[in-house]
Amino acid sequence: MTDKLLKKSKFLLEATLTSYSQIFFTENKILASILIVVSFMEWWTGLSGLIAVLTAIALAQLFDYSEITTEKGLYSFNALLVGLGIGTYFAPGLEVLLLIVAGAAIAFFSTVFFMGIFAKYGIPFLSIPFLVGMWLLLLAFPSFTNVALNMETLYPSNMYFKMGGDVLVSVMEDLSFLFEDTGFDTYFLSLGAIFFQFNILSGVMISLGLLIHSRVNFLLSLVGFFVAYGMYSYLGMYTGSLNYTYYGFNFILSAIAIGGYFLIPSRQSFLLSLLLIPVLVVTTIGSDRLFMYFELSAYSLPFNVIMIGVLYALKIRYDQTKGPILTLVHLKNPETNAYLFDSQPAKKYAAFTVPIRLPFMGKWTVNQAHNGKYTHKDFFRFAWDFIIKDEASSKEFSGEGLLVTDYYCYDKPVVAPALGTVVNVLNTVEDNEIGATNTLQNWGNTVVLQHENYLFSKLSHLKKGSIEVNIGDVVVEGQYIGRCGNSGRSPYPHLHFQLQSTSKIGATTLFWPLSEYLVDNASKLHFVPKGIPKEQDKLLNISISPILQSAFKWSPGDEFQLSMANAFNKPVLFTIRNEIDIYNQSFLNCLNTNAKLYYENNGKTFSALNYIGSKKSALFYFYSSLYKVVLSEHSELSVATRFPVHHLYRFPVITIQDFLVPFGIFLKGNYKLSYIESEQTFNPEKIGFKSKIVGHHEVSLFSAEIVVHKNREINIQCDTSKKSKIILKWKNTLCA
Repeated sequence: MTDKLLKKSKFLLEATLTSYSQIFFTENKILASILIVVSFMEWWTGLSGLIAVLTAIALAQLFDYSEITTEKGLYSFNALLVGLGIGTYFAPGLEVLLLIVAGAAIAFFSTVFFMGIFAKYGIPFLSIPFLVGMWLLLLAFPSFTNVALNMETLYPSNMYFKMGGDVLVSVMEDLSFLFEDTGFDTYFLSLGAIFFQFNILSGVMISLGLLIHSRVNFLLSLVGFFVAYGMYSYLGMYTGSLNYTYYGFNFILSAIAIGGYFLIPSRQSFLLSLLLIPVLVVTTIGSDRLFMYFELSAYSLPFNVIMIGVLYALKIRYDQTKGPILTLVHLKNPETNAYLFDSQPAKKYAAFTVPIRLPFMGKWTVNQAHNGKYTHKDFFRFAWDFIIKDEASSKEFSGEGLLVTDYYCYDKPVVAPALGTVVNVLNTVEDNEIGATNTLQNWGNTVVLQHENYLFSKLSHLKKGSIEVNIGDVVVEGQYIGRCGNSGRSPYPHLHFQLQSTSKIGATTLFWPLSEYLVDNASKLHFVPKGIPKEQDKLLNISISPILQSAFKWSPGDEFQLSMANAFNKPVLFTIRNEIDIYNQSFLNCLNTNAKLYYENNGKTFSALNYIGSKKSALFYFYSSLYKVVLSEHSELSVATRFPVHHLYRFPVITIQDFLVPFGIFLKGNYKLSYIESEQTFNPEKIGFKSKIVGHHEVSLFSAEIVVHKNREINIQCDTSKKSKIILKWKNTLCA
């Protein structure tokens, strides 16, 4: 009973806090606490907001809605705004309590309604439910004869005296005098107005909360507001109107939303947020004039209209690889989003979430790539032709090359590039003699696989009768499809491979990168996480090492002992448990410190995605050492990628970088992993690596020597930037 009560109390506290911070698109508890204090600068306004939040949370529980969504404050932050508005306008009383509950209910049901509609298009509902609830209550107000206006808000000095006596009144007067006619007085008042608090102290407290939560958001709030402030002056508008019309916060929230939340912070997102301010100014002024006829304020309507329009326009762009980039997963703050996005391998292809791999085994050469010399033109330019060449002679055939069987790629297996369904098959076209082509049956024997609604792969010029799949069959990555042939418009045996958006044989090509392959460059293998193979590239699929596959294959609930020792201390044991969250994301949880290492293991690579928690945990050094591992048996392989810089640098360096994130990430953290050739050629007992993270001018920030044993034990010796050596030993507790 006690545990259940504690769990319920924790849930209620979490949902309440995030209802406040969600207004600034975050779940940060420090900012939430500051916002709660700000809302109670006028006690009745604060209480009204809190009652509205609890009402919305109660309704979400009553309807048995997702506790995760409720805990994030998504069902209740609009109700909070309605409650704050009611408390500001109407004097305390039982009748007003009824209005608060009714207003919160309107906001809640509007939230559910708009959430359902907007989710179909992948865009947020923002504060539209607040507008619906607030406007309805204000339009109905003339009919409420027993409800009085809150006169306290008209005499703020009296209110401050009741709260804090002469000291608080003096503080308010000093702040007003300090920022008078600087523009900052209007900035702070606009920030406070978000929570219906019309005093500079509220704005100062909110700005400090923003600064603590995110340096990017703090910077954007300043830039967004002062660009609008300048526009008002330039257009001859009275800037003081921003003090009492609630409109200043439209510019602050829009700059934060576009510059730092819905888009990955960058030069493009920063510029877009600036370009939108003049549009928002005109929309705000026009909305104000329109709503004057109804004796209403437009509140956040301009922000909602412009943001939803812009986000929808960005969402339906054909090319999602070009900036600004939409944020797919929102993390701690904009800086974290930017650092993790920057560390993504091939981040320009981040929008291509379905991995398509090479459709063959062994080493093949790209004979014709995108925009090829011969046939890959115009609508068919995004395709590849693959052949096999002899390593010594660089020829693609033996002997005179007069027979199809002379060609090394002829009759070699072709495999599925990804999980999919067979949607089209042609298997009856005769193979051509060398030099001849069949232009009537251009693509020859072909298999088309469907991987997503609008993503299909096509494998053409296959050998007659070699295809062993039928329409409707479900195939997995690497499954045998057929054999390379010389059918159709193919003078010499080769495999034609393309991505397309329909199931039709002969459909136009679709731009799509290939995932996780190896490039042989002068007998040195380089791992490509995502890319577009070029002409004459020698490519291989990853051949899996049983040792690495076993060592990094963990099931939910598996526990490990990770011991950490250095030259001065005895080994410290950390218990690590492999877990899966509600989003089906795997992570390693350090039970000693509650640190979490999120990762992905797709059977070919082990990739660390994010680390959250104490850097004193041994799990952090494990993360730094094995940030990216290709589970390959090739000892001549090297892996290079970027490491998240916020895990490498500390105050004040990282804080300065935080402010500069919209203009570029100047700190460096390059991760490199090289494989050590095993002394045992066949059936080795262990595999070794060396990893390092280097900064500017190749300065070593971290390095490690790693040995992975056949019994799944992992030994790591680390050297940190502080020149200290750390020894890690990873053991499965079942094997210990």
